Parts: sequence; C-alpha cells; structure tokens
Amino acid sequence: MSGAVEVTREGSLGWIRLNQPERRNPLDRATAEAVTEAFRAHFADPRVRSVCVTGEGKAFCAGGDLAQMGRFSEMGTAAAFDWPGPIVELHRLVLRAEKPVIAAVNGPAYAGGMGLAGMCDVLLAVRDARFAMPEIKVGIFPMIIVAHLCRALPRKRLMEMMFTGDPMGAGEAHRLGFVNRLYGTADELADGAREFARKFDQVSPAAAKLGRRAFGLLADLPADQAIDAAQFLVMPFHLGEDIKEGAAAFLEGRSPNWVPRDPTGQE
Repeated sequence: MSGAVEVTREGSLGWIRLNQPERRNPLDRATAEAVTEAFRAHFADPRVRSVCVTGEGKAFCAGGDLAQMGRFSEMGTAAAFDWPGPIVELHRLVLRAEKPVIAAVNGPAYAGGMGLAGMCDVLLAVRDARFAMPEIKVGIFPMIIVAHLCRALPRKRLMEMMFTGDPMGAGEAHRLGFVNRLYGTADELADGAREFARKFDQVSPAAAKLGRRAFGLLADLPADQAIDAAQFLVMPFHLGEDIKEGAAAFLEGRSPNWVPRDPTGQE
C-alpha cells in the first residue's frame, strides 16, 4: 500500500508510515481511515507481533487539516459532528488492540499527531521532537485525544499545554514518562523500534493480548475493585496453553515456541 499511508512488514514488526512529508503528515479524515485500516491489517496478520507508526520526512504528524476545519461552520450540525468519526474509530481501535503498539516520533507531533503518539503503548522519539496541542490558538480545543493523553501525562502539565497551546520538548516528555526512549537520529529511532519489536517477539502473544485488555480494565477501577477483578482476569492465563509452554521452556533451559512464525510458510 502506498500514498498518504505506507504499510509494510519487517519480520514480526508491522510498519505504518504517514507519507505526506511535504504537508507534515496531517491526520485528516482520509488519512485517519487509511491508518485505521493499516492497523486492522497488521492486527489480523498472525506474522505481526507488534506495530509501529511513524512519519516520513521531518515531522511525525501535524494533526488535523486546518483548511478542512475552517469549513466546519458551513457543514451543518450533522456533518460537523461526523467529521472526526474516522479519528474516533482509530482511537477506539488502538484502545482495544491485542498487540503492542509503538510510536516512533521522528519530529513534531502536534494536535491529533500528539494524540496518535500518545495512544501507543511505547513512545520513542528523537531528541529534537516536540509535542503540542495548539488547537486553542485557532479557536477549538483538543477533545478526542484527551481520552488517551489524560492517562499518559500528569494532569496539571496536560492542562497547561491544552490551555496555552505551547509545545513540550522531548526531553521533558521523557522526564514525565510520556516518552519511553530518546534517540539522536531518525535511523537510531527506527532501530529502537526494531529493538522493541525483538523484545515483543520473545513474549507470549496470548499473555500480551489478554494482558493489554486486562490492564485497560484494571487501570480505571478503584484499587479494591481492581484487586477483585484481577483474581478473575488471571484465570485465562492460568488455564491457557502459553503458561504450559513457558514453564516447560524455562525448566528445560530453552526459548519458548509460542506460535509458528508464519502459517503460510513464507517470511
């Protein structure tokens, strides 16, 4: 697939590349639909164990298309409400993902681009990357992306960014725990994504699938309820096949054989 979004596979790592560098990789309706379909394709591919989204050129993603947004008042209520539908669907899809998702932020991640990075499980960035939500400076407010970002950044710092529109550097984002790793160049960033993919390749896919879903449930429950729920949620792990293979591999001093690398026999 090529065009606004490029979709490729490199071993067990599925790549999604925003490919409009001359426009700083905007996340408009059409691009959001293409990114969503790219995620669906990788999630459905048994050869893919983790997915990484990144941008081509000097920007990760500049967010929504202001030219389109400027016409909201001319659309009518129903059309204006429906406009962000593909972006909402993208956020819902990644929220329910059954594989680890990586963001490789190669440059500025603004507005919806910051939301795209923030929805991922692991966020890698070059040192000169910047994050911002400048929507308030053009008469709107970052809404959809808040659902993920309020779970990834301290409340006060997030509020400051939303109400001022001022950017945050990658160094501060790393200190706050929003960014997992920092890299000097785009090539080092891509290698960092590959390194994480290799790590994800070694873990139980069933545990990752169920664990990601369980974490999303437990993280939003009161602590006492989360403990009770965890006792029930751990049962699929205890009764699953992967624990048998994992325990056997550990006792036999070998690497686990979780799943066939490629059911089709092709790599």
